[in-house]
Amino acid sequence: MAESTYEARRVQIEDTEDIDRTEVRSYWTLARQRFVHHRLAVIGAITLVVLIVAALVVPLIAGDTTGVSASRSFGAAEVISEDGELTLALLGYSRTGNNLFGQLMAATGTSLMIAFAAVLIIVLIGILIGSVAGFAGGWVDNILMRVVDIALAMPGLFIIIAFVAFWGASVWTVILAIGITGWTLAARLVRAEFLSLREADYVQAARALGATPRRIILRHMLPPALAPIIVAASLGVADSVVLEAALSFIGFGIPPTQASLGTLLNQAFEYLNRDPILVLFPSVVLILIVLAANFMGDGMRDALDPRQRVEQR
Repeated sequence: MAESTYEARRVQIEDTEDIDRTEVRSYWTLARQRFVHHRLAVIGAITLVVLIVAALVVPLIAGDTTGVSASRSFGAAEVISEDGELTLALLGYSRTGNNLFGQLMAATGTSLMIAFAAVLIIVLIGILIGSVAGFAGGWVDNILMRVVDIALAMPGLFIIIAFVAFWGASVWTVILAIGITGWTLAARLVRAEFLSLREADYVQAARALGATPRRIILRHMLPPALAPIIVAASLGVADSVVLEAALSFIGFGIPPTQASLGTLLNQAFEYLNRDPILVLFPSVVLILIVLAANFMGDGMRDALDPRQRVEQR
């Protein structure tokens, strides 16, 4: 009898040790695994990383991509120039002697920088307004949401054009114009999350213990509300790149002296009849950025959704 009891207790201890050795995966670990299993999202992330690295490195190697070199023949691609310098002119040269590949990568870097900076402004404004509205509720929520409704009712593109026309066309003007007109979706997402978290038990416990509203918002409510913001930010990169390209194409964005995807399309359309291939290069890069950002957004939405299951392999 004693031996059987001892054996039963030994088996119970071994089972308990097996349970203790089970790996505990956090929410972000599970989200990372779900994202890795989303193939299109991984392809989109790799595409964006490659474009960012190329936009940073290629202009440094290619040198002055906007300088005119009459000695360069139109359309002739080269990697090493006649004087032995590394040029990476994979797409050849324009009729004015510009390195098309280097110019394209410099334009890609400018467009991505504008998109990421504008999204940062969008996220900051959205978090500020959405968190205050969702946490305070009542008349504060009503006033802030009416402000959001007014902002949504205004034609964003015309406001951006008027803003740029008044302050002058520059990189920072375009960033501010896109940022101050695109925060409404982020504000609504944060507000919705805060409204659902405001009555959570741990938030009520923090309030009962005397935590300040600032601590409750930053420490207890904002981290769980980051998931929809991350998704909105990834999708906002695609929207910002397209909007910058549209503004620069119609002449209300980046000055023609600076390279961006919109300015390259504007300049290429001037030679559409003679060199239609020039329109293809910035168009393909623009499509790649939009598709990659959208794929990443879809993957992040699925990864950050707790209802998704991780595929066991």
